[in-house]
Amino acid sequence: MSIRFSRNNRYLPSDTFRIINSMGTIHDNQYKDCNFYYLFNLPQISSVHEEIRIRINEEIANFRWKGNLIESIKTRRDQIINSLKNSGFVIANFIAKCAWRLIIGLGASHPQETSMTLHHIYGIPYIPGSAIKGITKHWTVLKFAESNKRTDVKIEEAIDRVSKALETGEQLGIELDDVKFEELIEIFGTQKQAGKVIFMDAYPVDNINLKIDIMNVHYSDYYSGNQPPADWQNPNPIKFLTVEETQFQFMILSKDKNLAEKAKSLLAEALKEHGIGAKTSLGYGIFDLS
Repeated sequence: MSIRFSRNNRYLPSDTFRIINSMGTIHDNQYKDCNFYYLFNLPQISSVHEEIRIRINEEIANFRWKGNLIESIKTRRDQIINSLKNSGFVIANFIAKCAWRLIIGLGASHPQETSMTLHHIYGIPYIPGSAIKGITKHWTVLKFAESNKRTDVKIEEAIDRVSKALETGEQLGIELDDVKFEELIEIFGTQKQAGKVIFMDAYPVDNINLKIDIMNVHYSDYYSGNQPPADWQNPNPIKFLTVEETQFQFMILSKDKNLAEKAKSLLAEALKEHGIGAKTSLGYGIFDLS
């Protein structure tokens, strides 16, 4: 089916809208010439019924980026990294493959309830540096709390103690796997001082594989608090988009080589043992580092 953007589009800057609309009607075989960000996020209208619709379906999942786009992004990124090296930064990086499926930004605002974090310029799925730093810190807190918990203290209390110490910069004087707690404070920073490690955005380094997944709410009336759970309630399938078995490059910067390497090690553990993004408890967002 042919798809085009509405002539009364209110979602794009005027110059961006003119460029996209100059392509005329967008057919399935022309997807490669469009920015995926707009195809995924903006309402489009059917040329048959003139009806607005949002599409998270097989047509979206079959989108393929031009082969030279990922390579061009990598080249640009390498240029930036070289400039940072010349400024005295140490780069610690590795490539890891998502073992199954990954979803970043599932709960963000989107016309069809489920979303995905896409780069606003390149239009590709990526993992923001803030999310990478957040999961690394979260994993580290869990790891140190579990290792140093006293038998008479609940794990929740141990987690709270470690988390607050990282926020305030309190020296706990503990060490785990050759990582001292004071080094964690330098890596992540506190409320009063910036961390000495920069967690960069993670970009795909090869083909991006999109897959449709589904959430099936069986007892919607029960969850809304109106009815008991029962088999006569109609399931409410909700489709969402994931990235499947795609390689990403993770990159950490610091002017302290020791801190960069230890932050890299903690990140690798977090990706392998905990996962990143939504639904990690169900196996999403786990990375294979072998």
